[in-house]
Amino acid sequence: MVMYSFQLENFEKWISGLALQLNTTLNDRILTLPSHLGSGTICARNVNQQLSYAVMNFKLDNDLELNREPGLPGFVISFNLVEVQKELLVGHRQQLVTDKRPFRNDIFLSDAQDSAYLRVSAGSNVKRLLIFCSHELARQFLPAELYDKIAVFARENSIGGNQLFINLSHRTMLKELFELKPGDPLRNVRMLSGIMHLIEKFLYTFVRQEQAALPRTVKKNDLESMQHVEQILSGKLEGFPSLESLAQEVFMSTSKLKNLFKQVYGHTLYDYYNKSRLQRAKDLLITGQCSIKQAGSEIGFSNLSHFAKAFRKEFGILPRDLVKGR
Repeated sequence: MVMYSFQLENFEKWISGLALQLNTTLNDRILTLPSHLGSGTICARNVNQQLSYAVMNFKLDNDLELNREPGLPGFVISFNLVEVQKELLVGHRQQLVTDKRPFRNDIFLSDAQDSAYLRVSAGSNVKRLLIFCSHELARQFLPAELYDKIAVFARENSIGGNQLFINLSHRTMLKELFELKPGDPLRNVRMLSGIMHLIEKFLYTFVRQEQAALPRTVKKNDLESMQHVEQILSGKLEGFPSLESLAQEVFMSTSKLKNLFKQVYGHTLYDYYNKSRLQRAKDLLITGQCSIKQAGSEIGFSNLSHFAKAFRKEFGILPRDLVKGR
């Protein structure tokens, strides 16, 4: 197991300490995991003294333990897309929770002045975006009432583990960040633009869920079940699974499933599935990985005109026009 304890001041200092712990060096503030820990990278940047971020994209061959000790006044937003091989241990050293769910697709807000603990088991695939924002910067840009609600939520989150959920919009933007190439001359600009957009989306999600009294009015087990269904809909793009099979997957009636999913994610089950698969087709066409016909077939369209019609309805452009402008 690799263990790293730290006080968070900013993520450039954090990654320097991690590199020292791993007895490795940084290349332009990018850490490549040593072979005894796994494969992949961690990138960290300070935007200024009050805002910094780290992007993790790696697979572990050994357990990794991160222990955050109380640091500077600030908020930490963590966007998590983690495929868990065995289990996660999260919380405090004094109060740890074992999480054996195979996927963790969620957003956590915590206060950097509180301690936090995370242990990820070997074999897990980790994609995480962590953002540190000082209290001072948050006060400068947020209305006082919203700042106070976020501060309370962050303090409770450090103890109680309340989380918000990754939706399709978050997932799409995160995917773009994780796939940015080191050689891209606009990489840092694109990264910062995406991060600021994600902060905006996080605040919107927080306000919406706070106004709807989520997650307090929905049981924790039901929220986790919706997260599991979302994972299925985002990954199974070649055909919409039946309502009955989804309901059986989470041990609830189809009517409860439909109502809960719409409440948590803001879309019906089929709409969410359809948006997910069309976004997948768009990604394939933008990157030139396949033809228009192949992209449509990849996501379950046997009729090319039906694919083009659905694509234009979702994105306002035909697939052929997107390919021409590539």
